[in-house]
Amino acid sequence: MKTVVALLALCFTSLIAQGQEGCQEPKIVKTTGTAELKVTPDKAMLLLGVERQSATARNAKAEVASTSRKILAALKDLNIEEKDIQTAYLYLEPMIDYRKGLRITNFTAEQSLSVTVRDLSKLDAVMDAVITAGANRIGGIEYQSSELRKYKDQAREEAAHAAREKGEALAKALGNQIGKTHSVEELPQSEGYYGAVGGLMANTYKEESRSQAPSTAPGELTIKASVVVSFDLL
Repeated sequence: MKTVVALLALCFTSLIAQGQEGCQEPKIVKTTGTAELKVTPDKAMLLLGVERQSATARNAKAEVASTSRKILAALKDLNIEEKDIQTAYLYLEPMIDYRKGLRITNFTAEQSLSVTVRDLSKLDAVMDAVITAGANRIGGIEYQSSELRKYKDQAREEAAHAAREKGEALAKALGNQIGKTHSVEELPQSEGYYGAVGGLMANTYKEESRSQAPSTAPGELTIKASVVVSFDLL
């Protein structure tokens, strides 16, 4: 009986030792790698609209609808495809004069369109055409790249390489070296293309006398990537 108890105690002690050994935190080195690419945009998203006021809601809406049809026709004449035109906003509201006992003075109707221009050389022509057709609002221009996925992948790869190079340098400075990747995490980027990101906002377009030179400048897009990587420290 004593022999059995001794064996059980020995096994229990062995399990505790293994458990303590397994609970030891791994030795790692954690680094952050970043990359930034400059890319020339090849298309633009234009946000434009029309606003009208009238004594009745019906007339305000009818005037906006009529102008919107002219704008759509003008875009079609410039060979802008239907898939690249989308109604983004539709608004109708009474205008109230609170000084006259909540009296409705008129109605304001507004409709906006988002238009993707895939040939940047047409951008000035598109803005001139829609303004001639009756558009009186241009909210901005967001320049974009049709190969965003490719550039994002390239930026991630360069960021990962930067993280490894930094990890190797840190380990070497302390007399160590790095092993396999222990963990990796990509940090979110606030880019203009997704609403901040990857695109550039242009100034509101102003009617000016046309010249041979374009009135807009696409500049460059900035594609960023950042990763946090942990490596085994040897």
